[in-house]
Amino acid sequence: MPKTAPTRAAYDVATVTDLLAEKMSRDAMERRVRSGAWQRPARGVYVLHDRLLTPVDLGHVAAAYAGKDLVISGLVVLHELGLRWLPALHEVDGLVPDRVRRPDSKRVRLHRTTRHADLETWVRAGLRWADAERAVVDAGRLVPGLRDVRGIVLGAVADRHATVDGLRSILDAGQRNGSARVRRAVLDAERGCASPPEAELVDALLGCGEPFLVNPQIWHHGRLVGSPDIWMLNRAVGGEVESVERHGSADDVASTYERHERFADAKIELVHVPVRRIRAAADEAARHLLGRARRAAPGPPDLVVVPRGPVLR
Repeated sequence: MPKTAPTRAAYDVATVTDLLAEKMSRDAMERRVRSGAWQRPARGVYVLHDRLLTPVDLGHVAAAYAGKDLVISGLVVLHELGLRWLPALHEVDGLVPDRVRRPDSKRVRLHRTTRHADLETWVRAGLRWADAERAVVDAGRLVPGLRDVRGIVLGAVADRHATVDGLRSILDAGQRNGSARVRRAVLDAERGCASPPEAELVDALLGCGEPFLVNPQIWHHGRLVGSPDIWMLNRAVGGEVESVERHGSADDVASTYERHERFADAKIELVHVPVRRIRAAADEAARHLLGRARRAAPGPPDLVVVPRGPVLR
């Protein structure tokens, strides 16, 4: 086979036009796809290997299909940035000017925008990527299920790839259609939630009549005791959502014990709520926490509580 062009030599992506120019027949291209040696993830675009496609691979597929105006957005950007709690990546989303009328094709989805010229972008591997906040909103609009959307939004905020104000600004400037789950997850972040299980527990606590905060800082005699996931106001009780991700290693377990001792020294009870319990029956987990709080004595007067979000009840 003739020597490949520099761009696809680096990224193993070629169009039908590229390959025809190298005197390769369409039948030969399709034989390689059928044999499993190559992939055809979009009409007229071939990946010249059989490996799992990376975010960069998918980005070059989309660029080869849609042209030079493409800005990559959505879930593929977040995978490239290494965010946590992301659904599996199967397709690539691209933003194109409103004048572009190319249809979606296989693993490439194109979204026209009148604000294409105003998009904030960064460059990697010869591709233009949307900024993280725009990618979070675009991914959240397309990913089904509130739990996954919460993972996208809360993970991005927790890792400082996005802010509540930045996400709200993008949402307010765009169409409301399809944005309900993203707006809900942004509200969770505004309340102080740092993970999807915390948001699910907060949902179950709302309406309980007992005031509480999410992830506040608790100080005792000028010393930071910690930030319980749930803090029942006027009670010396905090709720801690336990997960393998946070407490799975020996170091994490030791850290958990140390934190528990700090709370005990300040005469604060920590109620541990496993993620599996929340996922199985969030209402029951909330009732357990509330029952412990209602039986507890008021908190010591020398505690200082620094809120992260509003008082909920």
